[in-house]
Amino acid sequence: MGEKTSSTFNVWQLTCFGLLTTPLAMGGLAMAMYLPTYYAVDMGIGLGLVGGIFVFGRLLDIVTDPLIGHWSDGTKSRFGPRKPWMIVGILGFSISVYMFLAPPDSIGPLYLIIASGFYFLFYTILDVPYSSIGLEISPHVHERSLLASSKALFQVVGAIFAAALPFILGYSTGDALNLLAFVIIGLCFLGLALIFAFVPIPVRHITSPRLTTINAFKSVLADRRYRYLVGTFFIVQAANSLVAGLLVLYVTYIVEAPELVGLFLGVLMLSSAVFLPLWIYISKRYSKKTSWMTAIILCTLALALVPLIGRGDIVGALIISIIVGSTFGSDAIMPTSMLADLVYEKEQEGSRPLAGLYLAVKNSVSKLSFVVPMGLAFPVLGYIGFEKSGADDPNAKATFFLFYTGLPMLLRLLALYVLKIGPDFRVEAKPIEAVG
Repeated sequence: MGEKTSSTFNVWQLTCFGLLTTPLAMGGLAMAMYLPTYYAVDMGIGLGLVGGIFVFGRLLDIVTDPLIGHWSDGTKSRFGPRKPWMIVGILGFSISVYMFLAPPDSIGPLYLIIASGFYFLFYTILDVPYSSIGLEISPHVHERSLLASSKALFQVVGAIFAAALPFILGYSTGDALNLLAFVIIGLCFLGLALIFAFVPIPVRHITSPRLTTINAFKSVLADRRYRYLVGTFFIVQAANSLVAGLLVLYVTYIVEAPELVGLFLGVLMLSSAVFLPLWIYISKRYSKKTSWMTAIILCTLALALVPLIGRGDIVGALIISIIVGSTFGSDAIMPTSMLADLVYEKEQEGSRPLAGLYLAVKNSVSKLSFVVPMGLAFPVLGYIGFEKSGADDPNAKATFFLFYTGLPMLLRLLALYVLKIGPDFRVEAKPIEAVG
């Protein structure tokens, strides 16, 4: 490979790059939707203990993500810094997926701790280097949005497939998880093989001295634009976690259509994928920052209409869910694409490659944003007995809307303000030297 100054990836290569996201998304959906109840109820471990183990695993991710990112940045090999980690990651992830999703008939808390711990660790070892490649492989400004969109699209495909599979086949939860384990493992190896075979990955031979962990963190956090980007991302993700996390309660107790929970979840995910071309068009026509700000405004306006939806207003609720879901696509791809721009510019300036750490800190912020708000909303709603009174109690209903619409709107307005006063994230496309 020589210099690359324009679009370099065709549809097939974008497909090969994004496919690995599908099994990762399937595992994430299974962990969020099926596994807590399966281990707590079917395997008899108990809700409290299972919840504690899962929360600890997520908090562990906040520590391991940046470390793996930093270590993969500094790895020296003839294949580049990312591929060795991905190979180790896929082997460990495959074993842990089988342990986690297809446990023996009789297990206890210790088994869950070990299986989930290995799952979270090897998921990070595979995902962080893989996602870091997406920040490094293209010098073309708008192509970085296409790479991020490819991952976002295949993430939706994986989540929908994992959510629908038990219902399509009529399997029990245990049988469905067992099948999912084999599908995830197969798609992981297929996705990795396609990346290695068809995606042009530059091999950056690192010659500069390795940064210590502390100095690497200082270097990343010293970037003012990165702090603004990650700060805004955290605020938006916190808002989204409230909306997505409380959607089931909204459909069940406000719209009073519990049988349609699956439909609403599917609409939310599908709309995030369907509207990806719109956000890419706006980013190309104006800027990525403008595209993201437009999505923030649109979602805020849609959330303002939610309290107007009453009992049985399924059509109205679905329309709003489509609008809100459509903005999730911009929330996913624009920050990632903007981050790729910053990483590319840093490398052009001669800085040591730190894409893994840049991305891993962003991942940690994303995971933290999903822990903190939900730790606030659910305890309060549980304390006031919302699941018993629902929309019949005006105070309980008002409290629910505070978390489902009020706080997310305020957070998005704060994010809009931060983006408005923040720096310009645009960079110019320049040639990049690549070997391999």
